[in-house]
Amino acid sequence: MPSHLERVPLDVLTHIAFFTIDPSPTSPLDALLHLQLSCRHIHRLLSLESCPQLYARIFREKFDLGGHARRERRCTKTTSCLAYELRVRRRVLRRIRLSQVHRRYILGDLWTTYLMLLESDGLNEQQLRAAGVGDWALRVLRECHSQTNCEGDGHVSALAVSVASLVLSHNQISSMPVGDRNHILNLLRPYTIPVPKFLSTNDRGPDQLVPSDISDEFDAHLPHTSYYSRFTISTPNLLTPSVFLTFAFLEATPLQIPPHLPPTRTVAIATERQGPTMADFAAVTSRKTPLVADSFLQSQCRESNTDLARERQRPSRSAIHDEAFYRISRHLHAPVDAWELLAYIPGLLTGVWEGCYMVAPSTSSPSAGSPGADVCQDFLCRQPIQFRFEEYVTFSPWQPMPIETQDGFDGHVVRNISASEEESTKIQFSDGNTAKTYHYEPVRVSGASESGRNLRHALDVVITGETPRRFEAAWGSYSFIGRVRLSDGLISLTRKPKGAVDDGCGTWVFEGYLHSRSTFAGRWGTLSAFGQEGIGGIFSVSKTDPIGLSGH
Repeated sequence: MPSHLERVPLDVLTHIAFFTIDPSPTSPLDALLHLQLSCRHIHRLLSLESCPQLYARIFREKFDLGGHARRERRCTKTTSCLAYELRVRRRVLRRIRLSQVHRRYILGDLWTTYLMLLESDGLNEQQLRAAGVGDWALRVLRECHSQTNCEGDGHVSALAVSVASLVLSHNQISSMPVGDRNHILNLLRPYTIPVPKFLSTNDRGPDQLVPSDISDEFDAHLPHTSYYSRFTISTPNLLTPSVFLTFAFLEATPLQIPPHLPPTRTVAIATERQGPTMADFAAVTSRKTPLVADSFLQSQCRESNTDLARERQRPSRSAIHDEAFYRISRHLHAPVDAWELLAYIPGLLTGVWEGCYMVAPSTSSPSAGSPGADVCQDFLCRQPIQFRFEEYVTFSPWQPMPIETQDGFDGHVVRNISASEEESTKIQFSDGNTAKTYHYEPVRVSGASESGRNLRHALDVVITGETPRRFEAAWGSYSFIGRVRLSDGLISLTRKPKGAVDDGCGTWVFEGYLHSRSTFAGRWGTLSAFGQEGIGGIFSVSKTDPIGLSGH
């Protein structure tokens, strides 16, 4: 004779099963499992195949869905899709919790973890942190290095570094033994040597993009109701997160302040000494790269004492990763005639940025730039650098400036243009090669164009900048001009010394991507004569006001 529970209607049984689960986001589903094991009939009724609506409801309670729905441009997912995605994620979280790195599953596990992080508004990160994703990410990095010849190693390395850049905190990095930190730096160094093939996700224009389908790499067991079935996704950029992590690890060992420097700017002026002071160096060493994991911990602390006015200015956690997501993905069902910027939003660079650059070893060195080498030379020095940027955009019917190419660089390198005020709300850029002028308008600090048009409809973005005046006495005075490759958000900046006197450094080009809207990281190099070897290296700068243009 069936029990009373077996005679309960399925919709009522589903509610009972759901409320047996602990409401805490990271709680296990043990109570549901015990209920299923009470008898075969209930086990069949509450199975994922028979009752996907139950598991879809659990998914909505324990994982973030808002960021994914926003990017997919629709608000609903089928219950079967969410139920199967819950199964995939629970299996991945279990392997992370057990610190398992299996060759059979590692690529799928990394993809699931990375995409969870990109669409996290808090719940996904809670799940991953509770499982110990930080220690797991470090182990994956070490395993990648010890299995350099395994199939798909390039994809695994790119995803492992990308995941580590999103889950490691300054506290976790600084608590590592010095030997372990140096080991991770040695693993990252081959990818940070300025080799062009590691920089761009694609080297084609926006009309020539051919997205690569990685569904077989993502998870070979995903059904046709795949959570990401509306996208094609390619492997993320390898250089940018490698550079980002390199500087984060180096900051655990602060720069040593030279004892021979004057203590303050006042003393330097009184003694007629040029260059940085001890106070200038102290300001540099106190600034650290903003890490996503640290911002998550801070957001948890803010929950009990929230400044509502300030919180309204902040974008959602998933929104700060929108550009990174659109750099690697293409929507399969977007209208062909739709033109809207996704991989970069004008205004994100406007403001003051501070950080450091390092000089790479000579490329003629036998080990420089070789990811497969056992020993790779270290960078030569670490120097402060600062930018103050303004952005200008142009819209239809105006034509953007022609694109310049430069050997050795991936982006749109700007060399021969000058700016002049046309009106109070417009600016003209003159092409030094043809003397033709092009009409642009500035981006306001509030994140809007002067004409009020949607910045996502801009045809081109030009960046101008200079060294902030308060840093000129210590670190030199430079001007900057650059552009953004709108197809994937690659930023290219040309730096020249201000005034007629060259400081001996020549013209430098900085290329890189924004990381979580708060850090601009990549590589730099000098514009040298054809056939001559220039110098170069990597850089990472962070915005001094991380809220800034948060309305995007």
